[in-house]
Amino acid sequence: MEKPEYKYSLQELLCLKVFSEVFGVISSEAFCRAVVAWAEREVITGIDSETLLIIASLGLDSTLDRFEVEKYLLIYQSEQCIQDPSPRYSALVWLRLQLEQLITASSAYEIESRLSFFTHYVLDHPPRAFACITNTLSNFYWELYDESIPVFNSRASEMSEDELLEQVKERLLPFYRILNNPDWMQVLAY
Repeated sequence: MEKPEYKYSLQELLCLKVFSEVFGVISSEAFCRAVVAWAEREVITGIDSETLLIIASLGLDSTLDRFEVEKYLLIYQSEQCIQDPSPRYSALVWLRLQLEQLITASSAYEIESRLSFFTHYVLDHPPRAFACITNTLSNFYWELYDESIPVFNSRASEMSEDELLEQVKERLLPFYRILNNPDWMQVLAY
């Protein structure tokens, strides 16, 4: 069973945009599709904005024009007096989204592929909490999947899929709770 597509908020989209400028975390096509989907949801809920309607209507084109989507998103931000979040705050929001995907993962394969990302990149990016949590995720991957010399089975291979899913939730939920709390986010971002 495939998961439904994640419904980003405007705040999350702006954070992804800002963090992508530092560390390409979302492709421009995926970002544009997410912005159009957000605008469509806003229009359906009754938000009355001509700019939102234009953004939502861009999804009717056979191919999304990145410049048009970004232009009208900037116009909407200007109309609503919404500024881009700081890069530090954006990094923490991106990390919270990654933790949420790990916690809600439905298979051992998904967990391994999502955790392995943190072993391939050194995410020593400010704020300090971001670097600490990403380092913890990298170490957690090696704790679960390391099969080095002397030859032995990894911890993950000795667990059932349900045990692995529960282990991941148990270990990552405290980080997710902190990053899901607006007060903690403000403190950690600065």
